[in-house]
Amino acid sequence: MKTPLAAVPAETVAPAGASWSEWVRSQLEEGWRSSEWDPGPLLFTGDVTNPMTGAYPCATPSCPTVIHIQNSRCSACRSARRTSGLSQGDFDRTYSPRRRGHGRCAQSKGLAIHQFTLAGHSPLVRWEVLYALQCRDLAEICLSPWAVRTLLAKLPTTLPSLLDLDRGETAERLGKSQAGLLRGLLAPLDRLHLGLTGADPTEPDVWDCALVGLRSARDRKYPAVFGTLDFRPIRLPWLRETVKAWARDLRPPVTEVGRTIFVAQLASQALSARPHHGDPARLRLADMGVVVEAIMTSGDAGGKPHSHSHRRAHLGWWRRLLDYARAAGLMAKVPDGFTMSGHYRVLPIEQQTEEEPGQAIPDHVLAQMDQYVELLGTPSCYSNGGWAPADFAAMYQTVYQIQRDTGRRNNEVVSLSVDCLQWDDDHPILVYDNHKARRMGRRLPIHRDTARVIQDWQRRRAALPLPAESTQYLFPSPGARNRPSRRHLSTLTYAKKFRAWIIAMPPLSDVGLDDDGNERTVDTASIRPYGLRHAYAQRHADGGTDVDVLRELMDHRSIETTMGYYQVSLKRKQEAVRLLAPTAIDRHGQPAGFADEMGYEMSSVAVPFGNCTEPSNVKAGGKHCPIRFQCAGCGFYRPDPSFLPAIDEHIVELRADRELAVTTDAADWVINNIDDQLGAFTTVHDRLRTDLEEMPADTRAAVEDAGRELRKARAAAFIPVDQVRSRPHGR
Repeated sequence: MKTPLAAVPAETVAPAGASWSEWVRSQLEEGWRSSEWDPGPLLFTGDVTNPMTGAYPCATPSCPTVIHIQNSRCSACRSARRTSGLSQGDFDRTYSPRRRGHGRCAQSKGLAIHQFTLAGHSPLVRWEVLYALQCRDLAEICLSPWAVRTLLAKLPTTLPSLLDLDRGETAERLGKSQAGLLRGLLAPLDRLHLGLTGADPTEPDVWDCALVGLRSARDRKYPAVFGTLDFRPIRLPWLRETVKAWARDLRPPVTEVGRTIFVAQLASQALSARPHHGDPARLRLADMGVVVEAIMTSGDAGGKPHSHSHRRAHLGWWRRLLDYARAAGLMAKVPDGFTMSGHYRVLPIEQQTEEEPGQAIPDHVLAQMDQYVELLGTPSCYSNGGWAPADFAAMYQTVYQIQRDTGRRNNEVVSLSVDCLQWDDDHPILVYDNHKARRMGRRLPIHRDTARVIQDWQRRRAALPLPAESTQYLFPSPGARNRPSRRHLSTLTYAKKFRAWIIAMPPLSDVGLDDDGNERTVDTASIRPYGLRHAYAQRHADGGTDVDVLRELMDHRSIETTMGYYQVSLKRKQEAVRLLAPTAIDRHGQPAGFADEMGYEMSSVAVPFGNCTEPSNVKAGGKHCPIRFQCAGCGFYRPDPSFLPAIDEHIVELRADRELAVTTDAADWVINNIDDQLGAFTTVHDRLRTDLEEMPADTRAAVEDAGRELRKARAAAFIPVDQVRSRPHGR
């Protein structure tokens, strides 16, 4: 049995025999906006002091004109200021407008810009418009008299009812904003009409989102006004009805319903292919395994496999659907054996292989993107709340530069507080909130150039008008033309601007040539804001940053999570080994190179200060040194130039140890042991340096680059055993 649809108005049932006009009129609120709406002449005059009305005074103090853009000037004052050449402050103090109008225009039949009238329309259309506007008030959507008047001017005066409109044809005639307003007016009317017809919008297999009244997304407070939810791809009738009942009862956002439909479609396809064709009474645990396999091998419409985290998320939607269905008694005919108990409920995280491409945006691509950074946000002519299009563009460009330089997550950057930049002994620190792991007030050292970018935006932002709810954020929300601001810039808005920017760029060059011998270009579909975080990790890994240090910079709890953000290409590593294998020496500084790459990899193991060829230690992966890593005294020691930084650091540590031993009156054998190690390591160090200096310049550069590659690979490989977990706790 279906539950009532909670999203339709409380008065869902019209009196018996009531007509549509009677039903609409009975729902009107008496005394609605009494200071603005005059029911006699059917005239609405916006109050500039009402925050829910899109009518504002001209920013010029002496001008009485009302406009529809907040913190802006009327056209006459804008023209006068351009002509005067005065600064903003001088103009405001000295200018006196000649006319004393209220924003009237010839096209509005004498109405001011903050007025509209319903006098030219049929009584039913008047009541429908008033009812829809009252519903929008309840949803806290700002009423723009100018937008309503513009829309009314495009509607036929002979129209008997808004519901009689040819919606497709009308939408084509209207501008984007007018079409959006029309959808917003029709949605509550369509829902009200259900009370007259008694129809259930959740009965068919295709739901009209505007009728059902579900929120468009979890972070939206208002119902969706367009789009459909199609349950028909779910082949099995019992599963299709289960998903519809779940959506009907729990009323999740449209986005979540769409994801659940997708996983149910996968499950339906997998079960339909079984010998029992998805008969609910014959389902068993083995069938659940088939469903899980279908979900975990799913891909997009183009055949590209979904990421592992995406597939795990799909599995979560499937599990939650089953949990609800069992609890609600909707799977009484399905045996208890068809369950996600045991290992099906939580799957292990897939490890990335060395050959898998990472998501990092390569440095050569970032360099090209930086050349076009001034295009980010510029194609738009959107202005709102006293902000010009250039102000919005500057904000989006600042978000990009901060994310590029700091590697923070999308939501961590857009939600930065206005005082996020702090200083520690003249060193800039970025203070941010890790929302994902619920760790607030995190501190990240940043470069001075990044600090200057933040300071430049802070100065520009200080000169702009801000809604009260946005003052604490570095990147205030641009809001919407018909809706109050939502505190800070949303990740979705920024992602859209970022995508439009990438598409508008000229082709970006990639490394190498394609199969036809032409210069490769980058697939822009792979460039996303989150790739900047991966690029940040890759840059530090390329620079030899130890994985435990990089884990702190990325604010991860698990080293395995950090390792997923950067990689060393297997081919690059093999090339590095090929160059370095012949350069190895023994502890006396004599040549002891490996014959080939296979010998370097299979006959030795990397230990802190070089390679080791001692068989038992090689077998133990470098963790069974018989002489406790006193490498320079071992006959199996085989260092090469890639270990020079570690040897340099160890020599410095040994010298410090010797000074400490002398000052603490240590025994002679302790000091002698340190002296012997110092001498041995210095011999190795000097020989490696000499060999490098004697190489041709191009060979030396190639060997040094190869050394950096291998140090990066070792940084990812040297992981303390006690820090390895089977499942990371967070990112």
